[in-house]
Amino acid sequence: MKDGLLINDLELGYAPMSAYAFRNLIKDKEFPKYVVDSHLYIIAQRNELTFNNFSSFQSNEIIRFEIKQENNTELIHCTLPIFQKYIATDRTKGVEVRLSNRNNTTKKKNSPPYNKTQGITFQEINLETNERKHLIWFSPEKLLKNHWDGHIELNTTGDIRKMLEYKVHYVGKSTEQNICARLSNHKTFQEILISQEPLTYGNIPSNEIVILLFRISDVNTITRWGKESTGEEVENFLNNYRTPDDRTISLDAEKALIKHLQPEYNKVLYKSYPKRDDLINMDVHDIILYGFVDPITLIYENGQIRGDENILDRDYLTIE
Repeated sequence: MKDGLLINDLELGYAPMSAYAFRNLIKDKEFPKYVVDSHLYIIAQRNELTFNNFSSFQSNEIIRFEIKQENNTELIHCTLPIFQKYIATDRTKGVEVRLSNRNNTTKKKNSPPYNKTQGITFQEINLETNERKHLIWFSPEKLLKNHWDGHIELNTTGDIRKMLEYKVHYVGKSTEQNICARLSNHKTFQEILISQEPLTYGNIPSNEIVILLFRISDVNTITRWGKESTGEEVENFLNNYRTPDDRTISLDAEKALIKHLQPEYNKVLYKSYPKRDDLINMDVHDIILYGFVDPITLIYENGQIRGDENILDRDYLTIE
């Protein structure tokens, strides 16, 4: 006789994307490859994050700015070295920094210090031919995610977590097709964009509605055997048990999240989950846990779910 836990960790397969940014990203033929292992998604809403108060370059190698969020008193001060592994690496070339703002028009251009900038693009310039090469693009959330993942060197002051709170509108999965294809013609996604009022007066929903893509980052099993268990049973388990694959876990995680969060736009709320054919009744473990490893907080009507790198600071959904 035994009992045990199956612990499933979920991580962001890509940085949180505004609806507007997502529409631009899926135009890149390479983007679906980056998220091919993301089978679970959440459509949520938060106040828009932007880059603000850019300072002049120091020796053309450092850029300073702030990240702000509408209706949030928290402020993230940032110092970003331009020459590093995933931005610019060739010091014989020039680097051009382009700032994008949807509010810019031919009649009204954003001027220094370039507040409410929604994206930063770095381009490499061949100083002899003036030819330009795209290096990388960042939204505030993409920059922060690359920072906490350890890919980008960024010096910050302020509490990043306070800017990563997402009100959940919908939970979905895509296990049979690439998640980009699934979301490209998603009726509920369009319904949310049309129906949701902006959180900030004067803003537009496509700046505030975000897509969170998730993949399975780790699966662990903890098993406890009773005194009556035989050595043959233990050996059989150790030799033959295989943890469920990512698609199976994603399908079950979707149901668990929908039942717990009860999102407004989900038509099926799985109130009778788990059923006989769901993972908890098919697997050998008595308890299944789902948690998020990124420093995000999911907000829903009856509470919140906190993600964290530290297992002790992370909330888990428990299925028994």
